[in-house]
Amino acid sequence: MNKDVLVNRFNPLEKEFIPENLVKVKLIETPKLKDNMLTFLDEEAYQMFLLFRLEGLYNGVNMIVDSGYRPYEYQKYILNYNLLKKGLSAYKTVALPGQSEHQTGLALDFALIINNMYVDNFDDSFNEVQWIHNNAYKYGFILRYPKGKEDITGFSYECWHLRYVGKDVSYIMHNENILTLEEYHLIKYKNNKKVLVKQK
Repeated sequence: MNKDVLVNRFNPLEKEFIPENLVKVKLIETPKLKDNMLTFLDEEAYQMFLLFRLEGLYNGVNMIVDSGYRPYEYQKYILNYNLLKKGLSAYKTVALPGQSEHQTGLALDFALIINNMYVDNFDDSFNEVQWIHNNAYKYGFILRYPKGKEDITGFSYECWHLRYVGKDVSYIMHNENILTLEEYHLIKYKNNKKVLVKQK
């Protein structure tokens, strides 16, 4: 599987798809988190995240992997739970099974450690979040669902959701100001008519 694989409404994964090279994430223990949760990521993505995290610590930003690989059936459970809790608005933030990037093992949701406390309720007004967004590309990550691109990605803005695409792609997207993976694929694969979520 290519690191820049596009997964969305028009490019779903098979129910049986399980990525190769998954590794267990070493969780950072906090009063809320214990290292007994089975969290996995693509091995290359995880190694680059650890380097990214190391630079973050040097700059006063302590980020951790809060969510990584999700099997098809677990994504189905998350969707059903959110539909019960939020109603149809859940479709704006929770992908259908097979349409979630988390199934690739290349996507992660991050949380922060602030004053030794686990923090997962934040927005882009946090200096830590701004630093992460500004530096993610150096390590092969992109902000997958950016603000103002909801019609293209099909999802609401998620400041916590990073996607590993590899440094070659992340640098191209950064240097050419390509904000979404859909737009990158539209440029790279010009004949792919299943890229964009937005309907004409």
